[in-house]
Amino acid sequence: MKNIAGSPVEGEDFYGREAVVSRLQEILAHDDILLLGPRRIGKTSAARAVMKAVRAEGWRAIEINVASCTNESGFLEKLDDELSPVLASLPAKAKEAMIDAFNAIGGRIKSIKIQAGAGSFGVELGTADAESWTKVASDVLRLIEQADEHWLIYVDELPIMLFNIIRNDSQGGIQRVRRFLDWFRNDVRAMPGSRKVRWLVSGSVGLDTLVQEHGMADTINSMNHQGLKAFDDEVAVDMLEELAKSYEIALSEEGARKIVDAIRWPQPYYLQMAFHHLRELKSTQSSVSMESLIGQAIDRMVQPGSDNDFHYWEQRLSIQLSRSDAEHAMALLNLSARNPSGTRAESLLETMIGRMPNASPEEAKRTFVRLRDILLRDAYWGIDESTGSRRYHFLLEPLRRWWLRRDTL
Repeated sequence: MKNIAGSPVEGEDFYGREAVVSRLQEILAHDDILLLGPRRIGKTSAARAVMKAVRAEGWRAIEINVASCTNESGFLEKLDDELSPVLASLPAKAKEAMIDAFNAIGGRIKSIKIQAGAGSFGVELGTADAESWTKVASDVLRLIEQADEHWLIYVDELPIMLFNIIRNDSQGGIQRVRRFLDWFRNDVRAMPGSRKVRWLVSGSVGLDTLVQEHGMADTINSMNHQGLKAFDDEVAVDMLEELAKSYEIALSEEGARKIVDAIRWPQPYYLQMAFHHLRELKSTQSSVSMESLIGQAIDRMVQPGSDNDFHYWEQRLSIQLSRSDAEHAMALLNLSARNPSGTRAESLLETMIGRMPNASPEEAKRTFVRLRDILLRDAYWGIDESTGSRRYHFLLEPLRRWWLRRDTL
């Protein structure tokens, strides 16, 4: 196993989530999937493993990342770019069926050139405006349905694209996002061949948060919501031992458990990152005890220069929340970061009431509950009730340590 901390992993480096891939593949037989969670928990790796699995079953599968898109045309252009080579590789019979369908569309599709016999067709997507893009997109899907094959379309970072639309169009952005999601829920599913096309949508910023904040939660209720749990401790220990074996580092089971305990929420990326720092330290401090090196490795994760990923946890609050809500959420996180075991719910609510002097206690409570649910859903917090009182604590211990450091002089 290679020590890969950052890029999506495939093949033998994809570890510990084979059962997850099987479950997602099973769900796709009947439903579309919304795969949510923060960055660096393996969504892309899992999605690509699913793509590989369905291709082995004879499906066509494409991936589009729409994080850079600021409008609907950008989405269509990304779809265009990934569909073109796949459509070009289709058998002649499938191409001929698609050309027959293309001729009946009436000119909305103009550019991707797919040769089939004496004819060709193509798709021009970049000129579609917010009103007409749904017709063009639906036409494209009707065309690929003619191939009489199953398709998986993996759309990565869709929530960021939708937030971009809202941010860039203060007047009509929310309505456009609702139209996009309504198209996805209603128009796409109403197509005669819709069962041939399945969608796997993921995002590091919560689509569920976006739709709830803007009163359109109904638009995603037809999708099967899935997440990626952290590894069980035993799986995490096994992974670290496999990494140590690959790099001929003498890491005992006890040492591996120390790393897992220090991370607390053992997602594979953070295990890989801790091991990366351990490798570097071991190469320069070969005489230092493994216990000391493990402590240094965990400490490196939260220091300037190695903490870029943690900054995104802070940034995503501003992406998906209003300025005042983001500031409230920051204050709640600052308070809970002071103790690894978290902070009592009553203390957090008291902080919220203090931050909203012009609101009634009930209004402040509603704001707290709404932000609390977002922080739980987006994996900032977990709940601990083992002491008899409810406490909200950081799931990821290095993130807590980083958050505490950035809030300390």
